[in-house]
Amino acid sequence: MTLWFDVDDLVAHFTAHQRPTGIQRLSFEVYRELWRLAGEDGGIGFCRRCTGGTGFCRIDFPVFEAGLLALMARKRALPAPPKLVETPRVSRLRVFFRRLPQHFRRPIGVIYRAMWQIAAALRDLAAALIFPQRPAPMRDDQFDVETADIVFSAGDWLVSLGAAWSRLYDSKANENLRAGGVRFAVMVYDLIPELFPEWTLRGTIDDFGVFLRDTVAAADMIFTISQNSAADIERFLRKVAAPAIPVVVLPVGCSAPLARQTAIAQASPFVLLVATIEIRKNHALMFRVWQRLVQSMPRAEVPALVFAGTIGWLTADFLQQLENSQWLGGKIVFLDAPTDEELAALYNSCLFTVFPSLYEGWGLPVTESLGFGKPVAASNRSSIPEAGGEFCVYFDPENLDEATAVIRGLIEQPERVAALKRRIANEFRPPRWEDTAAALLRSLEGETSAKAAQKSTARAA
Repeated sequence: MTLWFDVDDLVAHFTAHQRPTGIQRLSFEVYRELWRLAGEDGGIGFCRRCTGGTGFCRIDFPVFEAGLLALMARKRALPAPPKLVETPRVSRLRVFFRRLPQHFRRPIGVIYRAMWQIAAALRDLAAALIFPQRPAPMRDDQFDVETADIVFSAGDWLVSLGAAWSRLYDSKANENLRAGGVRFAVMVYDLIPELFPEWTLRGTIDDFGVFLRDTVAAADMIFTISQNSAADIERFLRKVAAPAIPVVVLPVGCSAPLARQTAIAQASPFVLLVATIEIRKNHALMFRVWQRLVQSMPRAEVPALVFAGTIGWLTADFLQQLENSQWLGGKIVFLDAPTDEELAALYNSCLFTVFPSLYEGWGLPVTESLGFGKPVAASNRSSIPEAGGEFCVYFDPENLDEATAVIRGLIEQPERVAALKRRIANEFRPPRWEDTAAALLRSLEGETSAKAAQKSTARAA
């Protein structure tokens, strides 16, 4: 029996992106541990769907791993520390412009903004030509071994741990595998596109529906990452009258902090929010919280708020609010697509972190923050209390008053933050990625043994 892990969606992600999101982080770390535990002994293999066909091609995992690590390590120089930028003085030209009639101001404003966009685009183009910093993306086929397609054997497992809805399986291929005695296991992180379509792009909603119907409901085993997600999955399976499918909750690992404890030198005090900027992550709540803090506290006592992540979807209005407020005069700072080293520096240097998400399959930044010994002011929704346990301070992510009070309390009571840090240091023991991989292997091996026992009993009867 061989356990085959399909990394097709991981290849697709890094063909277009340099940094992982939480899903790619989890799947890649688990794949690395699986290879270390059993890959070299031949019990584990890695594959992807062959380009233009319904078969699967073998992946040379050590080459694949080295390529991804090199890609993710490519970075800019560590950015300057977050600095508070006071609201700029209004120029005489702007004063004159504001005195013009509205029917003049509007077209002049459009021209002015367009000129700035053109100038910024020209600067970016010049930088790309003179100082090319973006690494070449992975080629779609660069990790395929030039051999015949994989021939699966009866009793093998095909396992997908990534964003399989973004690379939907061919139904005919699935039927052929099942007919050949190959079993299929899939990871379902959450049911957000099904439960909350208002937070999701239209194409993702459609693809996720196909994924649930054709892949999840037909799987032999379903993995997930929290009890909250498991309950959602089981409700869905009952709703569609799917056959009984084991739903296994895997412990979510946490990478050890980088050996080189880098920090941002001489940085102004700041609070950290690590997440893709999208509606569900609820950056808008933190924007409103910081507005209140600036209005109700001495400005010098309000730390900066650092958004570390990438720009997601359905965020144009929110980004415009940030621009219009001049990022609260510099009190909000955005770091685009930070590397692991940059993230480590931010975690090590921040006062504490915030995680106001409205819904999560797990909440990896919560676990990461605790792994760096930093307290979290976190949402009390969905699986987030599972990720944070007793080490976080929680608030209702839809209650502005409560969120403001919790975060202001941490800012104004450094002794409370220090006590939380001591408790985290003494008591927080997160699972390792090795534990995640080992639990996965036990589940697959246990299901294989159970099926073999059932067949043996049936033959004896």
